[in-house]
Amino acid sequence: MAFANKLTEIRKTRNLTQQELAEKVGVGISQMRRYEKGSSSPTLEVIKNLAITLGVSTDELIFDNSERVAASRILDKELLQQFETVSSLTPHDIDAVKTVLESIILKNRIEAIIPGQHKRSWEEDMREVQKNFRKKAANYSEQEIEDIIDEAVTEVRAEEQSRKGGRSVGT
Repeated sequence: MAFANKLTEIRKTRNLTQQELAEKVGVGISQMRRYEKGSSSPTLEVIKNLAITLGVSTDELIFDNSERVAASRILDKELLQQFETVSSLTPHDIDAVKTVLESIILKNRIEAIIPGQHKRSWEEDMREVQKNFRKKAANYSEQEIEDIIDEAVTEVRAEEQSRKGGRSVGT
């Protein structure tokens, strides 16, 4: 689908008029009309502002599904599907996913800087991730935090069990 068509479609799903979108992005209404007609192409700065305003990635605005940059870099198809599913979650749940990812990425960066220092068990790692998650999840109720953590632990254990051919974790 062409950029002009995608822009129009996404704008309409967000219940925005051309005028409203133009104002939020910082361009004139006549320019917005040209973008949607396909007679003009936006600058990178305008594309970035469009993506932020519409709540989509720049990839989603520019590329077809088969052309997306993330799709070409994430070789694990299940992981790619999970990331694509995240975009349809509520903002609250997206923040939770980001917090968990940030914790895991931070842990791996630290391990890369200080090799050989990582002697903790999986349970200790999870406690650290949980501690970081709780710090960043101040707007979540205790029950929401517990539910998210329980779901993540269940998924990790199920994955671990399937990798080990049905044996339980820790054996």
